[in-house]
Amino acid sequence: MKKGVSYIVLCLALLLTAIGAVEAASIGESFLGESYRYRLSFWLFDDVARAEVRLEKKGPYYVATLKAKTRGFIDRIRHREDSYTAIMEEVDGGRRFRTLRFEKNVRIGKKSKRTITMLDHEEGVIRWEKWRRGKKTKEGTLPIPHGTTYDCPLTAFYNFRFGVYGDVKKGGKYRIKTLPKEDGKEIDIHLRILTEGEAKRRLKKEKKNPLPDEYYLADAKIPKKLFDSRSGKIEILFNKGLIPLLAVAKDVIFFGDVRGKLIKQDIEQNSTISPPKKSTK
Repeated sequence: MKKGVSYIVLCLALLLTAIGAVEAASIGESFLGESYRYRLSFWLFDDVARAEVRLEKKGPYYVATLKAKTRGFIDRIRHREDSYTAIMEEVDGGRRFRTLRFEKNVRIGKKSKRTITMLDHEEGVIRWEKWRRGKKTKEGTLPIPHGTTYDCPLTAFYNFRFGVYGDVKKGGKYRIKTLPKEDGKEIDIHLRILTEGEAKRRLKKEKKNPLPDEYYLADAKIPKKLFDSRSGKIEILFNKGLIPLLAVAKDVIFFGDVRGKLIKQDIEQNSTISPPKKSTK
């Protein structure tokens, strides 16, 4: 009888452990395999470029990429390709991503520029390089202050959606330390989710794109140089699962306000990702 009870208790313990493991999926497990494709428009011109955001795993590291490229007649007038790549690792028991390397590549016509930022967390040092037309033009190092974590924009994108910076809620405000400038001056990403009333008033004119029943509308301000924007402002519409459905990058040089609309999504692991109920800091 005792053996039977012990066996039942052991089975229950194993079952509860398995359930707990599923509920406690790491940030990498939650988002691995995601791929979102967007159609970009500006002024009165539609579908002038395509963009894709993707998360993959290579060895022990996670690689997030954002790629965009002009197309059609705009491509013939002003060809542009943008590529952003973040190599990240899981830390804090899989509760957040940490940037190890962030690379930005931009090609406009025949001109190209490249910026590489490498973060050595063991040594507490940031190493950066700037390239123009295939030649290194500048490089330098910066210290990482003790207890400080710098998240590149792609790392911040996944950390925010996982609740690293606090509960995701309407009216919420978030301040995220991103990669500092060459002179060491710190830069913050500011993000605020509009209240329900604010969002409804702003989206009144959104007739072409039916809104989901539940959504979050957010205003973000990122480093101006990231997208060559004069203001660095972005408006993002997330669905309940925090998948970006629409985004507007404001004041992009030459293009003005660039609007991106989700046209395809592939999610290999989790088809529905809801905002965490508890924040992880």
